[in-house]
Amino acid sequence: MDTRLSRCMARILRHDTNGQHDTDGYMYVRDLLSRHEISSYTEEDVRRVVRNDSKTRFELTYDKHGELKVKATQGHTIGLQDTSLKEIMNHRDVRAVLHGTKSHCWEIIKTNGLSRMRRDHIHFCEAETNVTSGFPAGCDVVISIDLKKALEDGIPFFQSKNKVILSPGNQNGIIPTKYFKDVYRRQTGERLAF
Repeated sequence: MDTRLSRCMARILRHDTNGQHDTDGYMYVRDLLSRHEISSYTEEDVRRVVRNDSKTRFELTYDKHGELKVKATQGHTIGLQDTSLKEIMNHRDVRAVLHGTKSHCWEIIKTNGLSRMRRDHIHFCEAETNVTSGFPAGCDVVISIDLKKALEDGIPFFQSKNKVILSPGNQNGIIPTKYFKDVYRRQTGERLAF
């Protein structure tokens, strides 16, 4: 039951362009639950999904009238201006900026760089910890970013409240390979050429 609701919430909150989001990505829970595909769920169901989500993909807040709102913390494709993101100004503020991918994707990435694709940001984590955004299931290649060089060249990086590191990339939505510090196989540590 919660898996279906969680997936629907992620899709609507990250990708739906119907205009019900505010500039930070929040949507009133009442508006979310008016969607036909999840109209059988309740506010308490939404609260439970947010509370139990191991990746902390969602966040709840109240407006000034006490009405409950929810948002996805990252992964958007709808061009939000999320003011809750903290800009990383100094490379020393984070230990490492890592992105996980799969071997078959690495063949394209090593030529073209990392792309945000249809999303607003490329996702990273600070280290291989319990923050799993930036490390999709089954990823076997890790890309370490030279944050100092990227920041010096004007590529912005942000950190979400749930500690995911995000970047829109350059003007083309890309982090070129010249900003790769290291690339290695996740299980063996074998270094990969790029």
